[in-house]
Amino acid sequence: MLAEKELQNLLLRAGALMKTNWIYAVQLLNKAAEENPEDPRPLIALGDFYQERQLFNKAIKYYQSALKLNPDDDRLKLVIGNTLFSEGEYQLAIVYYDQIDDQTVDVRYNKALALAYLGRNRESINIMRDLLDLIDNNPFIYFLLIEQLMHIEEFEEAQKYIQRAEKRIGEHRHLMLLKALIYAHFQNWLLAYNAFYNYEQSGDIVQSEHIYIYADCAVKSGMSNRAIQILEKGIDDNPYSIPLYEELIRLLIQQNRITKARYYMQEAKHHFNVLSPLLQLMDARLNRM
Repeated sequence: MLAEKELQNLLLRAGALMKTNWIYAVQLLNKAAEENPEDPRPLIALGDFYQERQLFNKAIKYYQSALKLNPDDDRLKLVIGNTLFSEGEYQLAIVYYDQIDDQTVDVRYNKALALAYLGRNRESINIMRDLLDLIDNNPFIYFLLIEQLMHIEEFEEAQKYIQRAEKRIGEHRHLMLLKALIYAHFQNWLLAYNAFYNYEQSGDIVQSEHIYIYADCAVKSGMSNRAIQILEKGIDDNPYSIPLYEELIRLLIQQNRITKARYYMQEAKHHFNVLSPLLQLMDARLNRM
């Protein structure tokens, strides 16, 4: 068995070697674990090593062994819960979150997020509401709550929390997106378009679904040419989104811009082995023109 000072020096040495000679560092930690089987620190260090390399199954194995030696370690329970979360093991992650005595905001938020991924939206919402009573200026609590409310189609309540969030956290970029989606749901097309526009000014719109809704808001606000611009940029960034091609080609045909419609039809054929039924219909129409 290593003496305390000797063990501390070995752990420090292993930590310093992790970036330059990780094989030897792991050997040192395994040696420390073997010679000090009642001390969780070498096991935790091994878990940290594998977690940093995203080898989560191995990390969990060492963390769980360490927890057996120190079953009251809340920090270790949180680490195991978060590592399981990273592996997509949301139900198991919740088991560890629930074992933590000190239910901090971070622990409860992580549990709410795991519940959301499991589709247990109302349980997640209840936690978020309680957290907002404790801390009402954390943007991520607002975002998760609003997204879950929208998921269960509680749009009016979601809108109320958006308004509350604007007062507490200001014009956060993700809040602009949520506001745009809420306006679109309530068919406030111009307000939705403006919210999407403001969102776009602070960075690219990544999801093709959001690009499609943005373009649709432009069309329904009487701005078909602007919608075409949005869709063209969207296809440049998302060349494998069938709905974007469908809507763009439809608008181009509607405006009798046949050459450009044919160009994007060829682009669609290049990216997809089989066209959607709607694209096939529009392709046949273009061939007759």
